[in-house]
Amino acid sequence: MLKRKRKQVRNSAKAGLPPGSLIHIGDASAEPISIELLDYSEDKATMAEITDVAQLKRCMNTDSVSWVNVNGIHHPELVEKIGQIYHIHNLVLEDILNTEHYPKVEPFDDYVFFTMKMISLNDGETQKEQLSIVFSKAFVLCFQEKKGDIFGPLRERIQKGSGIIRKKGTDYLVYRLIDTVVDNYFFIVEDLEERLEKLEESVILNTDIDHTMQIQVMKREILSLRRSLLPLRDAVSSLEKGFSELIEPVNDKYFHDVYDHLIQIHDSLETNREMLSSLMDMQMANMSNRMNEVMKVLTVIATIFIPLTFIAGIYGMNFDNMPELHYKYGYYAVWAVMLLVFLAMLVCFKRKKWF
Repeated sequence: MLKRKRKQVRNSAKAGLPPGSLIHIGDASAEPISIELLDYSEDKATMAEITDVAQLKRCMNTDSVSWVNVNGIHHPELVEKIGQIYHIHNLVLEDILNTEHYPKVEPFDDYVFFTMKMISLNDGETQKEQLSIVFSKAFVLCFQEKKGDIFGPLRERIQKGSGIIRKKGTDYLVYRLIDTVVDNYFFIVEDLEERLEKLEESVILNTDIDHTMQIQVMKREILSLRRSLLPLRDAVSSLEKGFSELIEPVNDKYFHDVYDHLIQIHDSLETNREMLSSLMDMQMANMSNRMNEVMKVLTVIATIFIPLTFIAGIYGMNFDNMPELHYKYGYYAVWAVMLLVFLAMLVCFKRKKWF
């Protein structure tokens, strides 16, 4: 689907600036940034809206897990203030503000930085959003491009105390966040496969329709998904292999499960890409067959008129000594001969199954 063009700051805006310069790279937005805090322990969970970033200092030295969700990254000054509170390096903040960054994971002394693409379906349209996660033993910071995400059920489970999440630490919360995003990839792939099946049926049954544009659009979608998926697979693989002391060994199996899901999604995308290539070949064959049919009809018509043109050309010559010119029924005789030639050629072509 073609999307409406929006004003966007590109990576070229950072040209000539020193490393760590904080510039928002992505779609411009007039929406205010909102901050949500979900603080929980095994005994309780509280949800609050943060109106002043200074309020975040109160929950830094507690025994509970603090999940801070920042909705909007288009104000670098505010993101910088949050980074100062949690002592996050400017190079990490620079990556957070860059929505075109590929998924990756980086360890630091006291925290781990992880970024990925959060993809969702909205009214049949695929929407991609940058999700950056910074976590330590005490907190998990999530930076999103806008308000609204797919973590509603996870927040509800934390508030109700369902499952084991309130008994676990920040590394398990990070696993649940990544797992939720990856699980949502399955919906994208399933929607893609459904559209691919309909497209395949249309290519087979409606050979007169040009499906080239639809095939190319779906190819771009798969390419975009693969660009987000492959580096994410490598990043998750790092998390499951003792990447950081912040991840307890007992939780490695959970990250391995996410890695298996990513392998499955990648295989599905590869299968769909091969099917699209086959559909493109089929579309090209259909177009070639249609062209051959047109050429066959034109060839039959041209072949029929060759002898008729020959006969008409002979009797169109301006010679005086032509016996048939003064024959009383010559005109009708020529028409009869031309008609017989025409019918004879039609019978011959029909027997050869040329049409």
